[in-house]
Amino acid sequence: MTRSLRQPCLALSAVAMLALAGNAHAVGSADVHFVNPQAYTDAGFGPVENERTQRRLAARLERLAQQLPDGQVLQVQVQDIDLAGETGTLALHEHRRVLGRLPDRPRLTLSFQLLAGDQVLKQGQDVLTADMDYLTRVGTLRPGTPLEFEGRLLDEWFAQRVAPVAGHAP
Repeated sequence: MTRSLRQPCLALSAVAMLALAGNAHAVGSADVHFVNPQAYTDAGFGPVENERTQRRLAARLERLAQQLPDGQVLQVQVQDIDLAGETGTLALHEHRRVLGRLPDRPRLTLSFQLLAGDQVLKQGQDVLTADMDYLTRVGTLRPGTPLEFEGRLLDEWFAQRVAPVAGHAP
């Protein structure tokens, strides 16, 4: 008896989910490519961290692109990554990232296109660099957040360069 009640409930749940999905807000998307990542200035300590950095930056751009209107696509090609801080080795196999020395601020070099169908709404090449006081800026810092400073660079870039053209402020 329980089995026969469960099947109609599952069917109704599936129908309800489809109905809600039809009413869900459609969002824009991102297409992120990393150009010649082995030549990046500083994307981490070795290939594993380099790949992790790429995944995190791509995920940040994908989340930002979800703010775009339906059908818009943000295509980004990352040409260079220079993470905040300097790399150093204290002992064999013990790597540290030191913040606060100059020049150690983060820098991302990218080109982009914002598309709506076949129409190019905006395109450009940008070098995103934090101001010299990036370590002392109040309000947005969350210590321990991976790629905190680089993520903030992308957030500010998106708000200034992409969102106004897309017709949707973040």
